[in-house]
Amino acid sequence: MLPNEVSVLIVGGGGSGLTSSILLSDLGVESLLVERRPNTSHMPKAGAHNQRTMEIFRRHGIAEQIQAIGMPAETRIRTTWLTSLGGDGELDRRELFSLDVNGEGVFREMFERDSPELSAGLGQYLLEPLLRRNAEERNLGKVCFGFELERLTEKKDSVAAEIREVATGQVHSVRARYVVAADGGRTVGPMLGVSMIGQTGLATMTSLYFRADLSDYVKDDVVVHWLVGPRFGSWTGGALVKAGPKNWDRHSETWTMHIMIPPDDPDAQNLTKERALVRVQALLNLPALDSEILGVSPWHIESVQIEKSRVGRVFFIGDAAHRQPPTSGLGLQSAIQDADNLTWKLAAVVKGWSSEAILDTYETERRPVIQDNIEYALFAFQNQFAFEAGMGLTHAKTPEQRKAVFLKYLEDSPMGRTRRAVGAEVFGTGRMELDPHDREIGFHYEEGVLIPDGTPAPSRDPMGIAYIPTTRPGHRLPHAWLNDRGKRLSTHDLGSVGNFILLVGSDGKEWCEAATRLAKESKIPVEAWRIAAGGDVGDPTRTWSKLSEIGTDGALLVRPDRYVACRFKAATTDPYRALSEAFETLLNPSPPQCNGHKV
Repeated sequence: MLPNEVSVLIVGGGGSGLTSSILLSDLGVESLLVERRPNTSHMPKAGAHNQRTMEIFRRHGIAEQIQAIGMPAETRIRTTWLTSLGGDGELDRRELFSLDVNGEGVFREMFERDSPELSAGLGQYLLEPLLRRNAEERNLGKVCFGFELERLTEKKDSVAAEIREVATGQVHSVRARYVVAADGGRTVGPMLGVSMIGQTGLATMTSLYFRADLSDYVKDDVVVHWLVGPRFGSWTGGALVKAGPKNWDRHSETWTMHIMIPPDDPDAQNLTKERALVRVQALLNLPALDSEILGVSPWHIESVQIEKSRVGRVFFIGDAAHRQPPTSGLGLQSAIQDADNLTWKLAAVVKGWSSEAILDTYETERRPVIQDNIEYALFAFQNQFAFEAGMGLTHAKTPEQRKAVFLKYLEDSPMGRTRRAVGAEVFGTGRMELDPHDREIGFHYEEGVLIPDGTPAPSRDPMGIAYIPTTRPGHRLPHAWLNDRGKRLSTHDLGSVGNFILLVGSDGKEWCEAATRLAKESKIPVEAWRIAAGGDVGDPTRTWSKLSEIGTDGALLVRPDRYVACRFKAATTDPYRALSEAFETLLNPSPPQCNGHKV
């Protein structure tokens, strides 16, 4: 039986919806999640989870669970481009290039320096059940699969929803203060007449999920095998990805192939399992491969964003708000980060310590970031086709012409070495897609729940890799390892879930007293941490003192989602008044910051 009233109704039980449920529960906000499907995803898509996402899961006690069942780092170190997986011809099984990925290999030191969490590898068919279990444990009886939203009607101070139980047809009426649309754009957007804007129909793709023993043809440390050879070109040759679920080395039990099917191909609209098996065998050049097709999932390359992220009391997140090419792996990650940005603001309003104007900053903050991610992912997708140009395949159309180019590319001669050197330069640009460190953790907000201090943002690496930490308002809190009497803590580990934290230096006791007083006299959850010898935690490596960009008597106010809200570089004459005025500005943002929406 569904409840009659709830603070937040979540429509959709995929990654973003389930994450929203977990976060709201941890924030002490009652929610109801409804999902029309009976179960979570059965396809191992979206398997790479970046450091920013893992930081969110770390804060909510889920990161360790993901790493425990996910792909070990040593089995996901690199990606490689091959002419084929099988065969014994002169151009078969030839490695063209290899690149370290996922922040591993040559990138590991940089990724370890900048975050308490490493990236993780776990497909949605394993991630979503894990998230569902966590959501159900934290919100008993209110994570409901097999329930479909049929109608939304906005009232003065709530939204009335009619929800049908799929198995019985029974319709339930639920009144919610707010709605989070995490349904992939299938229901709520069309229901409210909200459209997607951008580029659609860029390519027709299909994911093939299958069981096979490929241990004789692959290597333990390669996570993705790109097949680019004489017979098939970029994407039509496919990307072969490990899918586990128990073994993640070359003995992986299952695999996924992502391939592009031309629109005029009969299989583009209706690829049967029998035809899928034939395609897998042909693409891998393993005609006698004993395999079983477990799933066929067609999808389309799009580069779109919803025209507005908020309609009254309804908020759109994840695929319901934006869809982009999978290149750079920012799709599901952006969805989870949407949830992180939105849920603490919903909690602030529901619990009564912020005005409703703060909810408009969800769009103000997230829209520019999402737009950047969409453009970046599309460019990364298009860059895949540059690899063939780097090998000299631009004008090679037929298999015979492609074979001639490959023979020249791989020949043992001065010109062959030149061709391979040029090819390596072009393949190397793939790092902007496969190791986009700054894109993953360096995005920031220029407007929203923040107080600018007039300082410019650090220059960003145009290749999206090198990240420059900063405490400039609107930026993610930099990571540094701190000491708690022998226990190592990250700056991201400080503070309770849902709380603002005030970070101060050795001479910041007055800031701490002011924060404690403010928390007692208001509903605002804020706690102070003095990072100094004799303080709450220590900084023995002095890393934090170098990153904090404040004096020993200054203070940083950090939001519940661990973005810097405002920065006091030095002491003020009245810390309590300074904090009170800061919160008044942050929790009651002005209309220009709110993008003009009304609740």
